[in-house]
Amino acid sequence: MAARKLKSFTLAELLVVMIITAIVVGMAFSVLRLVQKQIYAIQTNFEKTSILALFEQKIWQDFNEPHLIVYDDNKHILIMTSEIDTVTYSFQEKFTMRNLDTIKIKIKPNKIFFKGKEIKSGTIDAIALFAETELPDYQIFISKKNDVTLFMNQENGL
Repeated sequence: MAARKLKSFTLAELLVVMIITAIVVGMAFSVLRLVQKQIYAIQTNFEKTSILALFEQKIWQDFNEPHLIVYDDNKHILIMTSEIDTVTYSFQEKFTMRNLDTIKIKIKPNKIFFKGKEIKSGTIDAIALFAETELPDYQIFISKKNDVTLFMNQENGL
């Protein structure tokens, strides 16, 4: 009886297949890492945009309540006082606070206005805020209509 040869792959062929497989798997993991980085960046930008939109909505609401609004440039504090409550915004180096709530974004007051004129501190009726360190070119401008009581209080020296 003659010995039959079994059909099989040579060692060299198996090594070539293993090397090609390793290269394909390595490329797949590289692409996966790139996709994960992109997803993380998109998620981070979405979170920042959402937080900024909620902040803008809340400060606009607070600003347009019947408040006396005062800004202290030295302490970077915006104080809105009414007969019912007081709302305070504190603009810190790495975060912003609304009363005792921490908003984990950096917002910087840029310009403060009263009766259409730019001022540094005191009673205000408009404010321009920058959040450029969070999102490029993101600016918030909020203003309110002054009511008669504001002008009456100023005439009385209050």
